[in-house]
Amino acid sequence: MKKTPLFNVHLQLKARMVPFAGYEMPVQYTSVIQETLAVRSVGGVFDVSHMGQFSLSGKGGLENLDRLVTNDLAKLKIGQAQYNILCAPDGGAIDDLVVYRRDEQRAYICVNAANREKDFGWLREHLPQSLSLEDESEDTALIAVQGPQAAAVVKQLGGAIDSLKYYWAAEVPLAGEMVYLSRTGYTGEDGFEIYVRNQAAEKIWNALFEAAKVLGTPLIPAGLGARDTLRTEMGYALYGHELSAERNPISAGLRWVVKLNKADFIGKHALASIVGTGPDYQLRALVIHDKRMAREGYRVLDAHADAIGFVTSGVFSPHLNSPIALAFLKPGFDSPQKCRVEIRQSTVDAEIVPLPFVKRSTQS
Repeated sequence: MKKTPLFNVHLQLKARMVPFAGYEMPVQYTSVIQETLAVRSVGGVFDVSHMGQFSLSGKGGLENLDRLVTNDLAKLKIGQAQYNILCAPDGGAIDDLVVYRRDEQRAYICVNAANREKDFGWLREHLPQSLSLEDESEDTALIAVQGPQAAAVVKQLGGAIDSLKYYWAAEVPLAGEMVYLSRTGYTGEDGFEIYVRNQAAEKIWNALFEAAKVLGTPLIPAGLGARDTLRTEMGYALYGHELSAERNPISAGLRWVVKLNKADFIGKHALASIVGTGPDYQLRALVIHDKRMAREGYRVLDAHADAIGFVTSGVFSPHLNSPIALAFLKPGFDSPQKCRVEIRQSTVDAEIVPLPFVKRSTQS
């Protein structure tokens, strides 16, 4: 198993470590519920150094990358970030990722850890050989600070954030280190993702907590468990659950990131066909009226006990004090509407509700 540059810090904090995407990662430090509540009320700090980072440079780099992704990179200004989907010709998702425009001829790409090698191979195969594509993952740490007090803490460390809008990034000095500071995240809260060289990761991690202490802000470390709960409360897709080679972005509720009016891109024709005929399944949100959680793969039933879909993600939401789930349901099953979910050998009451489960603090 690989280890992030912050592995020893997690051990010192007595985190519960689990294997994830080939890495030993902290799933929790105290409890998933406590960490989830803390992120939304004050703030939390995540080690997400397992994520992959690629650098693309050369003349026409963004134009060529635009032919591989669903969103419109032509709209990106220097310093701006954009959420994107990398699709196969049949419209299935290879990965979801964030593309940054660093300058006129350079892009930075953040990908999911489990898909890093696959993504790099796909990009290298489909981009001109004249372009430089570098995998910087092994040399880069990524720390996320998320929550209502995240901006104050980063500003305390010298981060020039006043002009940094949501989904923008800039190279700035932070705690005496040059970092790439991105106002992005995966929680629905305002916050930042800090790309920094491995050697400075522990310094930045500790500096965030020291700055919080000066401000009287009780930031806490948060693990993968809280991260999953927070993203599920927002209805954010997770690759391997709501997105996969078999699960396309239209079904996953990501029509807004598929720009069918731009120039041709891989998967465009298949996705246009899905939009035209309508997807077989659509992502919906469920509140489970039971103490038991709905796990991935559990069947969702209508009032007549007929199967109408299946669960893709399920967690306990401390903000709703109830189990919640994301599910792929057949068209026509929308909120508000009652349904049932098969949990082991029985069925429990559930309700289809609008997303997000919890009010979003970010702009989108």
